[in-house]
Amino acid sequence: MALVLLLSLCSSSLALMASDERSGSGSGRPYHYGEERFRQWTTRSRQGRFRVLERFTHELLEDAVGNYRVAELEAAPRAFLQPSHYDADEVMFVREGEGVVALLSRGKRESFCVREGDVLVIPAGAVVYSANTHADKWFRVVMLLNPVSTAGRFEEFFPIGGENPESFFRVFSDEVLQAAFNTRREDLEQVFEKQSKGEITTASEEQIRELSKSCSSGHRGGGGSSESGSSMWDIKPSSLTSKRPRHSNSHGRHHELTGDDCPQLRALDIEVGLANITRGSMMAPSYSTHANKLAVVVEGSGYFEMACPHLSSGSGRSSRSQRLGRGHGSREEEEEEAGPPGRKEEQEQEGGQKSRGYKQVRSRIKEGSVIVIPAGHPTTLVAGEDENLAVLCFGVNARHDEKVFLAGSNGVLRQMDDAAKALAFGAQKEKVDRVIGAQSDAVFFRGPNSRRISSV
Repeated sequence: MALVLLLSLCSSSLALMASDERSGSGSGRPYHYGEERFRQWTTRSRQGRFRVLERFTHELLEDAVGNYRVAELEAAPRAFLQPSHYDADEVMFVREGEGVVALLSRGKRESFCVREGDVLVIPAGAVVYSANTHADKWFRVVMLLNPVSTAGRFEEFFPIGGENPESFFRVFSDEVLQAAFNTRREDLEQVFEKQSKGEITTASEEQIRELSKSCSSGHRGGGGSSESGSSMWDIKPSSLTSKRPRHSNSHGRHHELTGDDCPQLRALDIEVGLANITRGSMMAPSYSTHANKLAVVVEGSGYFEMACPHLSSGSGRSSRSQRLGRGHGSREEEEEEAGPPGRKEEQEQEGGQKSRGYKQVRSRIKEGSVIVIPAGHPTTLVAGEDENLAVLCFGVNARHDEKVFLAGSNGVLRQMDDAAKALAFGAQKEKVDRVIGAQSDAVFFRGPNSRRISSV
């Protein structure tokens, strides 16, 4: 009886896993990070929280994005964030709300009013304090941090505070501090160690008005590098969402900020994009030629699929029915299929004993999910049937990047000449042209569950 029950449980588990594979709820390892992979950087309180995604330490990701960290800030209405600096360059995107951000850098203070859709680059070492200027709405920010001291690790330094937060001045000797500030120790303690309410506190309405008085909205249309007299560190927010979409139709729109729009992004070799995909729609399969993408879901849900190369001892390619019919293996098995250790792969490639194949990486995504998309890896995003899907993308190593679309009216395969089509496809030219030319939309299409298929 126990054996029968065990076999029944195993059979049910395998069926459930196969169903999950078909519905797109796979793990997506090691390219997909769920919300649970974030760690609290500060103690969560009624005033807000700051959390950081774990490091990208997997061998398939470390070389591409291992030096970067993704973080999220949430600040309650009228919350004030204590002055501090990071040993990391920061690219921040305001996903919700409005606030004021003050930078103390290069001998001056600059304050900026930022709102939903804005992007601001903060250089490493700049002392920053900020506040949520809205009386009712939360202020939510997504950040990409590029550490400059230790690869993949950054620290926050507070000049002011008691025990929470602790001021870094507390570790200096009394004689050094008294000489540096030309002030008695007692006076220093009364000033630097009085604040102990935490890293995020609440400001009064009057204090918020005072903080907002001197702030500038900067140049909101992007294109900062084209302005006369603009310099590398002429810091100002740029609006990602007020720019004309790079691609747009009824199924979605895509906004983008590059180094041509913002000199600070060019210096960091980073670009920022935001794809809003209409519910039930999808983004065309595509890849980036140079940029490795860190994609953060900021709204909605759906799933992604990516073709990941791997070495196999068989034909190098499993059939669609085989992919859908098998369940999930162990974590080690999934990661092995996604790509074996680098040195082993190099040896097998040199020996020529293995054939090249592709692993389908697929997983459900929702608000808070993070996806790593390496350069050259064909990927698609599909929005759920009930809500739109908004995905923020930080592209690193972006200076010479080009987005290559594989399907649609701007699909790269349409550019092939007739002789190459005959040689590559092995089918009649008319048939090939009908198949690769059937999709009349560009970049954004009807999704798999709502598409109308043309007869070819």
